[in-house]
Amino acid sequence: MHRTELANRRTLMAYVKTAIALCAASVALIQLLDDKLLGLLGWVLLPLSLTVLLIGLYDYNRVKKSINEEKKDGGL
Repeated sequence: MHRTELANRRTLMAYVKTAIALCAASVALIQLLDDKLLGLLGWVLLPLSLTVLLIGLYDYNRVKKSINEEKKDGGL
């Protein structure tokens, strides 16, 4: 059971890392490049990074709830 909980945390950290990378890429595209098309891509990546973070948090809580229910049932 402990390994499953740790795997769930690692998955959340992967989502967070991806969201941070998307946000950093977004800021770089917006601030560092003068191309309008790349600037637009940067503005598209910004809400995408927030979406990835929210999906990760939702998935983490969903799996955590499932793990806790399995503990109560005496499953894993």
